Amino acid sequence: MSGSLTKVLLKIFAYRFYREQSGLLLFLFVTLISYCLFINTAGIYKSEESTFYHLMLMMTFIITPVIMLLVFSFWLIYTVKSWQYVAAQLQLESNQFLFYGMTSFSKAQQFKSWFCVQLVISLPFLAYWLFATVLGVIYDANVIPAITLVYILFMATVSSFIYIYLVNRINQTKKTALLLRISRKWNKPFSSLFMYHLFDRTKVVYVLTKIASLLVMTGILHIFPNYKQDLRVPYMVMLGIVTLHSVLIFQEYRFKETYLSFARNLPYSRSSLFLNFSFIYFLIILPECIWCFSKFPLPTAVEMLLFGLSTAMLFRSILHLIGLRMYRYLLWVFSLFILSFYIIMFGVPRLSFVASLIISYLLFYQYYYKPKTVIKF
Repeated sequence: MSGSLTKVLLKIFAYRFYREQSGLLLFLFVTLISYCLFINTAGIYKSEESTFYHLMLMMTFIITPVIMLLVFSFWLIYTVKSWQYVAAQLQLESNQFLFYGMTSFSKAQQFKSWFCVQLVISLPFLAYWLFATVLGVIYDANVIPAITLVYILFMATVSSFIYIYLVNRINQTKKTALLLRISRKWNKPFSSLFMYHLFDRTKVVYVLTKIASLLVMTGILHIFPNYKQDLRVPYMVMLGIVTLHSVLIFQEYRFKETYLSFARNLPYSRSSLFLNFSFIYFLIILPECIWCFSKFPLPTAVEMLLFGLSTAMLFRSILHLIGLRMYRYLLWVFSLFILSFYIIMFGVPRLSFVASLIISYLLFYQYYYKPKTVIKF
């Protein structure tokens, strides 16, 4: 019986997910693998050494801690997107039968079926793990492949429990979030509305983002023990933090466009709106800011904060150009992350901060009142 349930769920969710949602991720994987396999050397390697060179390049991309953290971050974003997709599909009228059909199965049977569905959705990352495992066996580097396998199983398990909750909550009454109950009589400024929405509707995404952010922060400082002597390290830390929070930035923009689009008619100047949105992102990354102030000297921590806010506003300003297109947005985030990373590594991190601030403000000022403007590629 659970086998038939698994087949139904795979057809409704996993297969459709690949058709509708996974274009960007597959593009990134194909680009990365093609780069590792077909890049030509600068002429310093002999032709018979080409295979060894490509293997070493793939080793660098696959079984190094920094790349692992980067892949895990994108993996988290990808998984959260799969949760949103499944939740949206469950709301379709054509899929309402699942709320009644699945409840006839035990929770254990539901878990097995959803677990299989999430593993199928995660096939690109399973391929990454398999490739890393093969190279790890060949070159005796098995720690990162083992961690990757644990991460795979953990994310699939969490996803399964979330899907079970979504399917079995049809008769449950939604409770108001604790923050909303506490703040019921508080004055709520316009700029703070998303924070209430965040803790009411997207708590899981927020918590997972914070966990991934903590892993990135501690991982980078572990890789660079002399972080206090190198200004590039705090910039890399903040770049990783803001990139992980790009999902929440997208959620904030979607919330404003979906529920508060009328706000463009309110008498707020664009400069004050720019500062208000910066303040929202400061509140979102406040735990990370406290951590940074505890780890770095005060001037460096302030510089990190300003760089983080300017990068966050750059990510948001890009959304005024492309609209609510998640995968195109992630492609932009990935490209800007790579560009900022290389600017930082070349020893001019302040250039990235200044450029992000200027470009984000110009884009915001130019396109805030043009929500339907889209750049064609």
